[in-house]
Amino acid sequence: MGCGTSFAKYVLFFFNLVVAIFGIAVIGIGVAVLLNWAPIKDELQGHLTVAPWVFIIIGAIMFIIAFFGCCGAIRESHCMVVTYAIFLLVVIIMQVVLGVLMFTFADSLKEGLVKSVNTVFDKRATDPAANTVFDNIQTQLECCGKYSAADYGLVLPNSCCSRLSAIGKALRDTCTIADANTTGCGPKVADLYEKWNKTIAGVAIGVACVEVVGALFALCLANSIRNMDRRYA
Repeated sequence: MGCGTSFAKYVLFFFNLVVAIFGIAVIGIGVAVLLNWAPIKDELQGHLTVAPWVFIIIGAIMFIIAFFGCCGAIRESHCMVVTYAIFLLVVIIMQVVLGVLMFTFADSLKEGLVKSVNTVFDKRATDPAANTVFDNIQTQLECCGKYSAADYGLVLPNSCCSRLSAIGKALRDTCTIADANTTGCGPKVADLYEKWNKTIAGVAIGVACVEVVGALFALCLANSIRNMDRRYA
C-alpha cells in the first residue's frame, strides 16, 4: 500500500475505534439505567421511561457502523469497508434530509407539534395514558394547559405547579391558578421548536459534512484494497 492509502487506513481505524468505544459507553448508560430502574423510578416519576432504550438503540447503531469501519480498515477487507461506507452514506442522507426538512418546513413542523400536544390534552379525560403524558409534558416544560391554566377551570393538576420549589409545593395542598405555570404547553413547544430547529438542522448538516470525508476515505481505501487484490490475484 502507498503512503496515502496507509494514512486513510489508520485514520479510519482510529476514528471508528473512538466511535465504537463511545457507542459502547452510550449502551452502558442505557443498560445501567434499566438495571437500576426499580430503585429510581419513583424519583424519575415516569418522565424518561423511553430514554434508556433510545440510548441503547443509538449506541448499538453507532457500534455496528464503527465495527465495520474499524475492522474493515485494519483487516483491509474490501467488503467490510464498502459496507461501512454504505451505512455511512445512508446516515448522511438521513441527516441532510432531516436538516433540509427542518429548514424548509419549519412552520408546518411547528404546527404539527403544537397540534399533537393539543390532541394529547383533549384525550386526557378518556385516556389515562394521555393524561400521564400531558402531566409529564407540563412538568418537564413548566407549562400548563393547551394555551394557559384557564383551560382547566378551577381544578388544576399538580403538574401545573412544577415551577414551584419543593418548599413551595410542601406549603400548598393544591395547585392554584396563582401558582401555576404561566405559559400554555402549545406555545411553549412552539417557542422551543423555534429556538432549536435551526441549531439542530445546522448540526445535522455539519456532522454530515464531516461524515462525507469519512465516507470518501472509506471508498478510497476500498478501491485501493480491490486494486491490490487484483494485482496479487
